[in-house]
Amino acid sequence: MDLASLQETLESARSAQAAQDYDRALAGYDRLLARSEGLGVDDTEARELRLAALRERSRLVELQGDPEEALRGLEQYYLEAGSSEHAVEALNLIGDLHDGLGQERRALAAYEEALALAEAFNYTPGRAKALLGAGLTWHHLGRTEEGISQLQKALALLEQIGDEAGQMRATNRLGIAYVQAGQVDKAIDWFEKSLVLARNVGVRETAIDLNNIGECYQLLFNSEQALAHHQEAYALAQSTGLRSALPDLARNLGYDLFHLGQVEKGVGYLEVALRLATEMSQHDVRMQALYTLAQAEVRRGKAAEARQYAQQLQQLAQERDYRVYQAEALYALGLVEQLEKNDDMAEQRWQEALFLAHEAGRQYLLWQVHASLAEIAANAGLARVHYQIAAEIINQIAYPIEDEAVRAAFLSAAPVKRILEHSG
Repeated sequence: MDLASLQETLESARSAQAAQDYDRALAGYDRLLARSEGLGVDDTEARELRLAALRERSRLVELQGDPEEALRGLEQYYLEAGSSEHAVEALNLIGDLHDGLGQERRALAAYEEALALAEAFNYTPGRAKALLGAGLTWHHLGRTEEGISQLQKALALLEQIGDEAGQMRATNRLGIAYVQAGQVDKAIDWFEKSLVLARNVGVRETAIDLNNIGECYQLLFNSEQALAHHQEAYALAQSTGLRSALPDLARNLGYDLFHLGQVEKGVGYLEVALRLATEMSQHDVRMQALYTLAQAEVRRGKAAEARQYAQQLQQLAQERDYRVYQAEALYALGLVEQLEKNDDMAEQRWQEALFLAHEAGRQYLLWQVHASLAEIAANAGLARVHYQIAAEIINQIAYPIEDEAVRAAFLSAAPVKRILEHSG
């Protein structure tokens, strides 16, 4: 076997990938894999090149928005792994893909197997990656404290070995965990630390951090700051062919524009997000896009369109047993009923939404539902009660925010301030 030719093919494919010439890169990886099929036991160097091609090809197709094909490639990588380090790498990447597909238990199983193997061989980078993946997955399962603990352990190991890209991922994921904990100011701090590292690591990573910072500003009802971050991230993703990042970025742009009153323009981005998320099986993004589209159509007075989006959301959420999205679907359906002057039915939808939102711990949705119930309350006394409950929840959200300026900005945001004024 011509080892030099295989090495040249791998380097050429990697160069093409770095230059965002993804078709040429994919062709190069495929050519190497075809030529290295059926290697013998003694072909150690050629096997290393083949494993590298399997790994890099899987990353490329995942980047292009085909996680199922990427998973098949990684499973082949794991099957052919000839060393403990390769096996750990494969398991960690498999865990990452399962987590991205919403298959958290499968992800944790892969990370646990990777961690055990890495610890057995005292392989620190593998341990760090397994902890890094598990930390985010525990967060996705609602076990935020456990997630933060795992991520902090990972960050310490990554600092120890000087892995800047790994540190970037750990700080990013700590930001995500602190969002879940309600400490949005700490989340922004972690995301900004990650962004500094990301600008040295790569465009994809930079876009992800910008996206996350923008989402934090959404939670604070600072739509201008959110839009600025999302526009920069979207431009980066478009210019460099980061197709897998486009659905969520388009959704966020649509959300920002909707909340800034640019509803028509926002709907355009949301429709793009829905189409791409459906094509790429990005279920979370798809459901979030449906939720915002339903609200936007209510704002435009289009009850039939809004109901269709809300019902699609409800069906998907029930199929996947996502209580949060079920609650959001009910809230959106209540908005449709309110638009059609069916206040009794709106109240019924919102009462159901309250139950599910309580169960899922979604404070931001809870206060919005109570505020909506106040709007259709049968009398002023009942309306005041709902406004007071909404205000209490808002204050509970504000309390964990330690930065006084950030807390004050949140409490003075127009939607929040309106509720606080009505509750007095």
